[in-house]
Amino acid sequence: MTCRFNPFNPDAPKAFDAIVGRGLAAASRWLEKAVGTAEWARRFDAMDRRFMPERDLPLISFETQWSLLDMAVKGRAYPNVAEVLNDEAKASLKNDARLVFEKLARSRVLFVQVTEPNEGLPYYTMQNVFNPEEEFLYVDFGDQEPLDRGALMVGRFLAHENCIYVIPGVFVGTAAVLGLIMDAIVEFLDEESDQVEEAMQGALPEIWNLCAAIQDEYDGVGLGGGGAEGDSLLEDPCRVSFMLDADKEEAVVALRRHPFFSEVDPLEFGFDPMGESLFDVYVLPMSGPPMASFEDEEDEDEALGGEEAPVRVGSVSVTADKLSISALNPVEMELLKALVLQLVACSEA
Repeated sequence: MTCRFNPFNPDAPKAFDAIVGRGLAAASRWLEKAVGTAEWARRFDAMDRRFMPERDLPLISFETQWSLLDMAVKGRAYPNVAEVLNDEAKASLKNDARLVFEKLARSRVLFVQVTEPNEGLPYYTMQNVFNPEEEFLYVDFGDQEPLDRGALMVGRFLAHENCIYVIPGVFVGTAAVLGLIMDAIVEFLDEESDQVEEAMQGALPEIWNLCAAIQDEYDGVGLGGGGAEGDSLLEDPCRVSFMLDADKEEAVVALRRHPFFSEVDPLEFGFDPMGESLFDVYVLPMSGPPMASFEDEEDEDEALGGEEAPVRVGSVSVTADKLSISALNPVEMELLKALVLQLVACSEA
């Protein structure tokens, strides 16, 4: 840890943190071009659904990137992506970006626990829960809330020697739920104990949600009246429901006509009057400040023809008598709710 060439050296500048952040942003832009905007959006939406109700967009994006890179590394798809990772002569990215790509492609989903907080030092000694003989140094670059001895972390980590760096979007839990989470993961994966770690690699969304649900239940999050039997869960602040004042057919037709709404798995003819009709909502993002590029990296906006790709901001579900809106945050909820109520006649549920 004292070697000045070790990117995890706590005394070194935050160059590693900055390079990884830029590298992950470059990965998203480059992969979208490599596989095509439509394919990227399809895979992003599929990953989004796996993480629901968690709606952390960076986390969803990083896991989508990993899934594409993992397929390329294993030779199952995207040979153009594999070329960048494996053939420097043909690579269109500079060394820093390629190294981040390679680290992300070979990153690991880990379930770790703090065994030594190392007070006064910006790193923690962590133990692999499913392989207790494996220890790591988890370096905190200042973005993590202080962790106590026994604290749990589940997420995707970049590994270098015996050091780990977490991709943003990690689950942090308490030691009190360790056994419950271990049992839930093993039951969900339905694998022998020596195969659990391997099976975890492609199941981060489901495992993340398992962990969050167990911790929330233990903490009483979302329970009314102190969690007494019969109390109901509080409504998600980013989800709201209305009673339909129009026929379902009118509601579905109105949403189909609006360019922001994209129906998920629509029937070839008509609609299901008793089932659920689901729409994803897409908008064009507002322009933001330019992202710093790696040295000699080609201009991303020029490569994409200067066009912004639509961004998913929420969804609308229509059943026989109810309309429900989900949004990624309260601000987008208010904007989306105002739009939907202009299109469809509804009343408070």
